[in-house]
Amino acid sequence: MSWLVPFSSLTPEQQDAVSLDDKHHKAIIGGPGAGKSMVLLYRFDYLYNLYNKEVDSIHFFVYTTSLKDFIKSSFSLLDIPDNCITTFDKWCLDTYKKYIGYSVPYTQSGKSKKPDFEKIRSTVHEQITTGKIKIPLFKAILIDEAQDMDQQAVEIICAITKHVTVAMDGKQQLYDDRLAESGVLQLLNMKRHNVSLLSAYRCNPMVTNLAANFIDDIDKRNEFKRQAKNGKGDRYKPLFYIASGFDDEKKRLAELIHLRLSNNETIGILFPQNRLVYGYAKGLKELGIDIDTNSRNGLDFSNGRPKALTYHEAKGLTFDSVFMPKLDTDAFTNKMSERLKSLLFVGVSRAVSWVYLSGIDGKLIDVAANLCNENSKDYLEIQRKNITDASNSNQAELLDDNWLDDLL
Repeated sequence: MSWLVPFSSLTPEQQDAVSLDDKHHKAIIGGPGAGKSMVLLYRFDYLYNLYNKEVDSIHFFVYTTSLKDFIKSSFSLLDIPDNCITTFDKWCLDTYKKYIGYSVPYTQSGKSKKPDFEKIRSTVHEQITTGKIKIPLFKAILIDEAQDMDQQAVEIICAITKHVTVAMDGKQQLYDDRLAESGVLQLLNMKRHNVSLLSAYRCNPMVTNLAANFIDDIDKRNEFKRQAKNGKGDRYKPLFYIASGFDDEKKRLAELIHLRLSNNETIGILFPQNRLVYGYAKGLKELGIDIDTNSRNGLDFSNGRPKALTYHEAKGLTFDSVFMPKLDTDAFTNKMSERLKSLLFVGVSRAVSWVYLSGIDGKLIDVAANLCNENSKDYLEIQRKNITDASNSNQAELLDDNWLDDLL
């Protein structure tokens, strides 16, 4: 099972973007579903063959390990070595060990420790800018989701390679302290992007209209909605289920996952936090649904099992159907509230055909509650379980807490 369509099926616009020259840096923009990752992968293959398949001549940086696994699942179709794609932090860690020292700095987090990536990046940056690491290291580097890179990362990348191609979408920026499109272009010494992918849009227009609710800028919102004219395929309304309690929400979630699986659809189940990812994965398995999570071994996109991820981990991925349960105030941290609409935009726009949202009555986050009005009925179906069919609210709250505690 591969998300990669044949090159001959790409639009003329996408094919032209693949074969852009490498004399100057290139920037590709496009909304969710415009095919940015697919164009980058084919462009990587194009440049890799242009450089006579020299493994050390080209590298592909991605935002998350889940996106790395997603893209790598199609590498074998193009005869590209697996080690040509990493996250930027993983490359910095490997570079630190190769040029600076195998004993890397660590940071303590509770009882566990992990590499201090901030210090590692800073040290690599210093070694490169002072000439202690000989550059350039590559002929070309490709970057997906570049809008969430910081200045130090882009400076390192520009220094270590002769050519850079980036793909980005400012509407999907999840961090306030990152560069966004304009900042990336400035560091690449570019005045504007080379390609804007609009004609290849893949999403159900009703999914597009739902996602557009989370774009505050009116001009950008209208531009994004106009892309829906290019959408093909299903025209099923997204569904928002307002549950009477935790047990009700869990049961309805499992029922609809079973239904979409019976249609052989790829499924993403998205949550605000990792504790919910692993808790629900175990809970759904008890209901007969095997879920893949982003464990130490990564994600296997060659199987048809639903993937449970955080919103951040899902960036750049594509699923037929996306499930977004637990849209409740207790599921989102205070820090998340600063970019809540961006998170939900990223979540909804992962779907090609259909989206399911749910939360508990009386506990919905404001952004989700605002969807439940008359203006959304043309592209969003609202369902609610009769409160008389469910346990009382105190019992539902107790079940919520105990179930998650048992799973974690």
